Amino acid sequence: MSLYLANLSHKDTNSINIYNISDDNKSKFSINNFDELNNLNESDKLLVLIPSSQVTSYEFEENKSLSPQINTANFISDVDSIFAEAVSDNEYFLFNGAAYVVNKVFLKNLNKSLSELNAQIHVFPEYLINIIPGEDVITEFEDKYMISYSNKTGFSCDQSSLNQYLDIVINNKPNFSPLIYSSNKNLINKFQDKPVDKLFDLTKINLSQIDSLPNFYSLDISLNLLFKKLNLSKLQILLCAVAIGFIIAGPFFLTYKNNANASLYSSSTFDIFKAIDKDINKVIDPKSQIDQIYKQIPESNLISVKIPDLDVFFKYGSEYISDISIDIDASYASIKINSMPEFQFNILKNNASRFNIQIIDNDLESIDGLISGTLKAGLNNND
Repeated sequence: MSLYLANLSHKDTNSINIYNISDDNKSKFSINNFDELNNLNESDKLLVLIPSSQVTSYEFEENKSLSPQINTANFISDVDSIFAEAVSDNEYFLFNGAAYVVNKVFLKNLNKSLSELNAQIHVFPEYLINIIPGEDVITEFEDKYMISYSNKTGFSCDQSSLNQYLDIVINNKPNFSPLIYSSNKNLINKFQDKPVDKLFDLTKINLSQIDSLPNFYSLDISLNLLFKKLNLSKLQILLCAVAIGFIIAGPFFLTYKNNANASLYSSSTFDIFKAIDKDINKVIDPKSQIDQIYKQIPESNLISVKIPDLDVFFKYGSEYISDISIDIDASYASIKINSMPEFQFNILKNNASRFNIQIIDNDLESIDGLISGTLKAGLNNND
């Protein structure tokens, strides 16, 4: 595992200093955006320091008997009068006696860019980088002086405003006696009663203390991020898009087809009933209505019709028969034959009598050994 520290500039958010803490040489390099860290892997850890200009901290004790939402609401009601911006412009984090207010747009953009990375990420205020339990600490780092209080709140400032801020702190906390991690002699002389510690060393960062701090990072999930994390090719992305399209459109298409089939069935059923009885205006219960129509037919109009078995035609030449129509009144069936081999037709003709079928007319012609035309077979309508 490699450990990296990202320090965002106060003045230029596109300027980010990166420290490789795991490197014995403590290598440092600058980047313009986090995309340049795409070589990090899942075993690497990245600590991201938020400038104090983007985060404000307060001392606040949560009521453990209340939900996080109610505690957050109580905190906002306590401090909203001192906010310069609207309450909805911020994100709020309550953690172990401290509350942190972070600009929502800044944090969303930061998390969106960090989400592209594969590393383990921890985002927290810069002044907590050298936190020591139970101690107030002043740490000099990259021309900034970061003051962290024992209650996990704090702020940072530059050299020009350091004395002014310290005067305010001492006025509010007369017993303020911090640990000093700096080479600034004026700062050291200001707190002579406290022994001077060595300069801040990144390799001495206490990860267990960092892990105990709130993490402002949250994965910003998007479709583009999902494809990138899955490392899909353009073809795979296209197939995924098509599959998603089918999943979305499938139910609508099936509903449309079902409604269309139902409409066709209803229309066809009505046409059939109109052909049977022109007085039919609405079909509600087909079975019941057809029974009623059947009962209205005089028995004298009912005839017994014996339809001959035409299986012989399907047995010996179904692929050459395109149409069969039966005329009950004329007592014959018309069979249309298309390009049937002559020897197969002769077999069909010779076997017809076995099925009580009498061929009464051949309107057929033979071309190159293939028979085509219409054959009429006589029917017997008597019992």
